[in-house]
Amino acid sequence: MKKLRRALLVVPAAAVLLTAGTATVASAATGAPSGAPPSSATCVSTSGAKACFAAYGDRLWVKDTAANGQSVAGTIKSTLPERWGRECFNSRGKAGGWVMCDFDVPEYQDGRLWAVNNPFIGSQSYTKIYTSGII
Repeated sequence: MKKLRRALLVVPAAAVLLTAGTATVASAATGAPSGAPPSSATCVSTSGAKACFAAYGDRLWVKDTAANGQSVAGTIKSTLPERWGRECFNSRGKAGGWVMCDFDVPEYQDGRLWAVNNPFIGSQSYTKIYTSGII
């Protein structure tokens, strides 16, 4: 009986160690100056920021829309917990125009595109996306 109890205690501990090792695949980048996104891109806006995502090419554009001295970000994330996420920052200010980040994201997945003013604490808004250019 003692051996059975020990075995039952060891299995959950091993499961915790295995699941603790899994992490979200995330990356962040400072965007490169760019022109506007294509008209086919999915876009979302919030007070002070606009973000657009083109599934074909996995590109993310971010624009600061308020001259308030705060940086902005565009984020794409899986709708499934603990899957993947990518974040593109624009600290060039309103006059700096669009920046673009070229990411590699998993295909054929639902996700969310976020526009964020003053990342981590500011206003934000999102819309649904699909990560494949072919539906």
